[in-house]
Parts: sequence; C-alpha cells; structure tokens
Amino acid sequence: MKKYFTNAEGNFSYWKLIRNILVLLVLITAAVAGKAVNDINETLNNVSQDVEIKSIRQTKVDIAEGDPINVLLIGTDGSVERTENNGDVSRSDTLILVSLNPQTKSTKLLSIPRDAMTLIDGVDTPDKINHAYAYGGAQLTIETVQDFLDVPIDYYAVINMDGLTELIDAIGGIEVTSPLTFEYRGTGFVEGETREVNGLKAMNFARMRYDDPEGEVGRQNRQKIVIKAVIDKVLSLDTLTTYPEILKVVASNVQTNVDLTNAVSIAQDYIPALENISSISFESLEDMYLDEIFYFYIPLNSRVKVANEIRQHSGLAPIGFADLIDPIGENGSNATKTLSIVLNQYPSGLTSEQLAELQSSQDSLQSIRENEYNTVPVAPTYPESSYVPPTSSVPEVPNPEPSQPVEPVEPIEPIEPIEPPVESEVPNLPEPPVEPEVPQVPSESVTPPTAPEANTAPPATE
Repeated sequence: MKKYFTNAEGNFSYWKLIRNILVLLVLITAAVAGKAVNDINETLNNVSQDVEIKSIRQTKVDIAEGDPINVLLIGTDGSVERTENNGDVSRSDTLILVSLNPQTKSTKLLSIPRDAMTLIDGVDTPDKINHAYAYGGAQLTIETVQDFLDVPIDYYAVINMDGLTELIDAIGGIEVTSPLTFEYRGTGFVEGETREVNGLKAMNFARMRYDDPEGEVGRQNRQKIVIKAVIDKVLSLDTLTTYPEILKVVASNVQTNVDLTNAVSIAQDYIPALENISSISFESLEDMYLDEIFYFYIPLNSRVKVANEIRQHSGLAPIGFADLIDPIGENGSNATKTLSIVLNQYPSGLTSEQLAELQSSQDSLQSIRENEYNTVPVAPTYPESSYVPPTSSVPEVPNPEPSQPVEPVEPIEPIEPIEPPVESEVPNLPEPPVEPEVPQVPSESVTPPTAPEANTAPPATE
C-alpha cells in the first residue's frame, strides 16, 4: 500500500498521491457514466414505443447535423400503462408542440387547447382534438395535430400528468411566478409573487381553469410556465446525483419514440436551443356549441398564422389557407354561432390574392348559414291591386300672405249675396247692392246741458 504514496527513494510523494486520487476519480466517473449509459439505455428500452409517424416533410431531419425538430408533448389524464381491457381509456389533457432550433438557439412552445374543434380521421363529425388520443393513441393524435396545423412532428412523448408531479419532486421542486392571485385545492398564489413549489403544488398551479379570467388560455400559459421551469431546473442539476431518481420517474410515466442514439444527440446538440424559450398562441378562440357540446373554434387565419410561425422556425416554407381544412366548412348549418372573421395582417407568406380568397371563403360560409336559418330579413311584397298608398292626415294650412289672390268658389246653388267685410276687401267678388238713401228727418235743436256745479241740485226735467 505504501508504494502508492512514496517515490523511488521511499519518501512520501504528494504528486503521486494526487495522481492516484485523480485516477481513482476517473475510474469512478467512468463506472458511474457506464452505469448511467446502461440505465439510460434500459430506461429508453422500457419507454420506447414504436409509432409510425406519417411524415409530411420533403426531406428527413438529420439530428447529427442539428436540423430543427418538432416534438409533441402529450399529457394524459391517466397512467401510460392503461388497462384498456377494463375499459379505462385516457384522453390527452395537455398538448404542447415544442419547436427546437439549435441553429438560432431558440425554442418555441405552442399550447393547443384540448377543446379545439378539428377533424379526426375515422370520425364522421368534428370533434375535440384531445379525443384523438382516446380513439387512436399517440399515432392518431400526432396525425391529427399535423393535419390541424400542417406542421411536421418528428418526435413525441406521452407523459402521465401524475408522473410530472413525481418528476418535479425528483428534481427538488421548481420556482413559479404567478400571473394572478388565486387559490386552488388548498394552494394559494399571489400575483407577481415567485415561490418554490413541489410537484403537487405545481400541478395545482397549472391545472386551475375556471377561476382564471382568461379561462383555457390562462391555464395554457401557466402550463408553459411549469414546463419552462422544469427545463431550467433540469439543466441546472448535477446529473450524476439526480439521474437515478429522474430515470425511475421517466420509466414509469413516459412513452416516446426517441431511441438511445437520438437521445444522446439531442442532449448534446439541442441544449443551446433551450437558451431562449418563447411562447406562441392562437390569437382568436371563438366559443361554439355543436349539438349542445362546447368547443373552441379557431378560425383559419389564426391557424395559418401560428402554423407559419412554427414552419419558419423549423426552416420550412409558409403555407396558405387552402392547406388547412375548416372543420365546419360543410357543417356550418349545425353551428349555433355566427362567425365574424377579421383577417390579421401578419408576415406569414400569404399573398393579397390568398387573403382575398380566404375572406371570400368565409363570406360564402356565412351566406350558407344565413340562408339555412333565414336570418336575413326579407322585405314583404304586396300585389299591386291590393296596395293602397297612405293618406296624409295633416290638415292644409291657409296661405297667410294676402298678396296671393284667392280664386272664387263657384256655388252649387244660388245663395244670398254676402255682405263684404268691413276692414278688408275680397278681390273678384260681386259688388254688393247699393241701398237707397234715407231722407234726413229734421230734429229739434237741443242745447246740450251744462255740467252741474258742485253741491247744486240737478236740473228739472220737462
């Protein structure tokens, strides 16, 4: 044992001690790393799910070259080890599309509302997008999202939401800053306050919906806050001390199509993309009821805008509205909400002709609905023979100006002459007859009496 710490002369050597300690550390690290690789490989074998994804890319992505990739995170409301034979079927509670671009060192997160109305392959009528997982698992969900946005999905991960609680506990909790004040299931949050939460409280923070003024949109924003906090915490951890617990949680609660080779490449080459994480969202969500079931209807212009933002981030050419399908395009008569589509100016690659065609398409759809429900008022029509024009009940007002002559009225029967008015003449009327003169009758000359003097008796009368 002494020879490991002494030199050739038999004296104690600090350099030999340090060298041997370093060798020991390297051996330990190699052993741990080897075990870690084996553990990771074993975990990936357990969680790997061979799902055939219908590729809509013209060229396949090259992970080794650092090509941009899109990953769909599917959060389910039940364990990934579902007992389908017992009738237990999970639905996707959360759909988050993650676009990673290591070349621009940026990541974009898009939350897709679970109540979004869409078309699902094999389903006759429009349905909620989160029902795709119940109908056909991860494969049908991926195909449905690809059709909904015309954005290619390269990888996916199905995560049991209860497992996310365990993962947050395994990494020692996360820090979240609440955008509003609320309490949910005994956990309170204050607007603008940053606090550290464990897995259970983090899920309470992310799941509250009905007390948020923004409803589903607010819930999606808080989900993205939690996802970003988990990513930041994982990147800051000492993986050698925490990986066993993390792998244990992943093995029990995650299914993915990422194999070991791709996992190592993504871990090495795509970490720079996490330096700048931003969120995007649909700017228009319209409440709609179809057959008395609530949906979020996302207009074509809003979907095209988001799709082109992700496609541009992925290095793909933009699309037009004709590349997407309106889920109520042929079922508008069943909808109880009239749509009002306002096009938004956005550098998404749409030409003015495409925008005009989009507006024309929406106008045609609106006309179909109005004609179906007779919502456009129609003016009543009357036969010409039965139409009587209205009569005015306002009395005529005589002209007050005397300068205008008044035509004489021809009497029907002879009438006695009317004595003309004293103060004014009426033109064009017959002259009244002249009365004979009455002779003057002489009268007695009477001397007018003089006024009586004061205090005298009145004169005697004859």
